[in-house]
Amino acid sequence: MSASSAVADDKIDFQSPSETSLWRAVNDGVMGGRSSGGPQFEDGNLIFSGVINTNGGGFSSVRRGVEPGSLRGAKSVTMRIKSDGRAYRLRFRTNVTYYGRRIAFQKAIPVTNPGEWETVTVSLNNMRASLFGRTIRGADFIPGDAVETGFILADGIDGPFRLEVDWMRVD
Repeated sequence: MSASSAVADDKIDFQSPSETSLWRAVNDGVMGGRSSGGPQFEDGNLIFSGVINTNGGGFSSVRRGVEPGSLRGAKSVTMRIKSDGRAYRLRFRTNVTYYGRRIAFQKAIPVTNPGEWETVTVSLNNMRASLFGRTIRGADFIPGDAVETGFILADGIDGPFRLEVDWMRVD
C-alpha cells in the first residue's frame, strides 16, 4: 500500500517497525465521545482493541496513510483476522470532499466466529460513502485515489472489543 510498509507479495504484515509506526487511533473523543481504543502490535499482529461507549459518541478506529495510486486496479482486500464477533468495517478515504470535509468509504468485514482465525475478503465495489457516520449519496470509491485505510467499530454496543489482524492483501 505504500513504499514504507512491510509488504511482501502485496501482503501487509505487522512485523516491521516501519509498518507499525504508520497506524494511529481516531476515536469519538474528537466529537465529545468517551470511547477508547487504538492499535497495539503483538506477535506480528495488529490488535485493534478498546471500549465502545455510546454515551456521546460510539466509535473507535485505527488508520494508516496509503500512497496515492498504490491501490489502482484493486478489487478487494483479503485479510486473516481473529475477532470477537462484532461488526467491524474496512475503511478508506480519498480526497473526495462534501462541504469541504473528506468523506469516508466503508464496507462491512464479514462477521467471524469469536476467537477463531479466519481469512475473509471484502469487495471494494459499492463502498458506502459517509461523513460523520451519515450516508453521502453520489460519491463513488475509486481504489487508486485512496490516501488512507483502516478499521472502524461503530456498532452501537457498549463494551470492550478486540480485532486481531495477522495480514492484509490487496487483490
